[in-house]
Amino acid sequence: MSTAMATSTLSDTTTTTISALAAQSAPAQGALSSAGAGITGGYTGNSLSLQIIIAFLIGLALYNAIELLVLNLVTFNKYSGLYFWSLVVAGFGVIPYSLGFLIKFFQLLDPNASSGYVAVVLVSLGWYMMITGQSVVLWSRLHLLSNSRRILRYTLYMIIANVFFLHVPTTILTFGANSNDLSDRTLMRFVNGYSIMEKIQMAGFFVQETVLSLIYIRETLRLLKLSQSVQDDITSVIEEGDLRQGHMRKTMYQLLTVNAIIITMDVVLLAVEFANLYLIETVLKGVVYSIKLKLEFAVLGKLVQIVVTKHSNSSGVHSSLSRRVTPPIGEHRDGEGIGLEKLNSNGTARSVDGSGGGWYGHGHVRSGSAGGGGVHPWPSFVDPNLVSGDVTHAALSKINSLPREDESWEVESEKRNRRIKRSQRGSWIEEEMNKHNIG
Repeated sequence: MSTAMATSTLSDTTTTTISALAAQSAPAQGALSSAGAGITGGYTGNSLSLQIIIAFLIGLALYNAIELLVLNLVTFNKYSGLYFWSLVVAGFGVIPYSLGFLIKFFQLLDPNASSGYVAVVLVSLGWYMMITGQSVVLWSRLHLLSNSRRILRYTLYMIIANVFFLHVPTTILTFGANSNDLSDRTLMRFVNGYSIMEKIQMAGFFVQETVLSLIYIRETLRLLKLSQSVQDDITSVIEEGDLRQGHMRKTMYQLLTVNAIIITMDVVLLAVEFANLYLIETVLKGVVYSIKLKLEFAVLGKLVQIVVTKHSNSSGVHSSLSRRVTPPIGEHRDGEGIGLEKLNSNGTARSVDGSGGGWYGHGHVRSGSAGGGGVHPWPSFVDPNLVSGDVTHAALSKINSLPREDESWEVESEKRNRRIKRSQRGSWIEEEMNKHNIG
C-alpha cells in the first residue's frame, strides 16, 4: 500500500515538474519573462493561432523576397553596380533569415543536437544581409540627391561601424544562447544578455535607417522648393517642360512617402520588440524589410531618370536661350547698327565696327599707310589686312567659316547628351559620382 502511494506521489511530482518546465520554456507572449521565449530552442507552446501567425508571416516574407529577386533580374539590363547588388543581397538575405526561424520555431531539426545550429547559422547570415544590405541600398542612391561628400562619407562610416558594434555582439550572444554545451547558469546569462542586446541593436539600426531616411526627406524637400522656384523659367524655354516637371515632382513625392513609410514601419517593429513579443518581432522583421526593399526598388530606380532629365533640361535651356538672345559672331547688335568682325593675322576675330565700343569707332578702320597713320572712312566691307589678290574686296569666306555661337551651344549640348548615354551604358555608380563631382 505504501509502495503504491509512493509511486503515485512520484508520478504526480514528475508531471508537475514537466508542466512547469513547459510553462517556463514558453511563457505567455507579452509577459515580462517572454523576452527570452524562443531564443533557446523553439516554440513549445500549444497556441494554434500563434503558430498560424508565425507561419503566415514567414511565408509572406519568403514570397516578397522571391518576387523582389525576380523583379531585379528582369528589370536590370546589366547586372552590375552597387545599387543592383545591394538589392540582390538584401532581398536574398530575407530567405535564409525566414527559413532559419521556420526551422527553429517549429523545431524541424532537433535543437538539442548539432543540427540545431543550422537554424542559428541561417538566421544570422540572413540577418546580416537583410539589415545592412537594406541600409546600403539607401546609401547607394543617396549621391543622386546630395552632393555633400561629408554626408556620404559619414553615413557610410555609420553603416560599417554598426556591423561591428551591433551585428557582431548580437551574433556571439545568439550562438551562446543556443549552445548545448553550457551549464544552465551560463546559458541563462547568455539568454539575458541576448534579451538586452536585442533591444540595443534594434534601437541602433532604427537610428541608422532613420538618419538615412531623414536625409532623403530633407534633400527631397530642398529639390521640391528649388524646382518650384525655377519652374516658370524652365517651362518657358523647354518644350513639354510641364510634363517633365510634373514627372519629377511626382517621383519626389513618392520618395517622401516611401521614406515616411519606412520610418513608420521601423517604429512599429521597435514597439513590438519593447513589448517583449520576441516571437512576433522576429518573423515580422522579415516581412517589414521585404516590403521596405520592394518600395525602395520601385522609387529609387526613378532617381536616375530625374538626373538624366535634369541634364537634358539644362542642355535645352542653354541651347534655347542662345538661339533666342545670342547674335552670330559676325553681327554685333547694339543701338547704333550692325558691325562686322575682322580677322587678325593668326585667324582670330576682332570687332571692326562699333557702336562707339567697337574697334576704332563707327564705320572707320585704321589706315595702314605710313604717312597718315590716322583713321580713314573705309567702306565697312573692305579690310586692307585681308587683301589677297583682289584689292577691292576682302576675303569674307574666312569670316563666314567661323563657327556661330549658337552652333557651338548645340555642339556642346550634343556632346553632353552623348556623355549621358555613355554613362547609362557603363558602370552607373562611377559615372554618376564623377558627373556630380563626388569622390
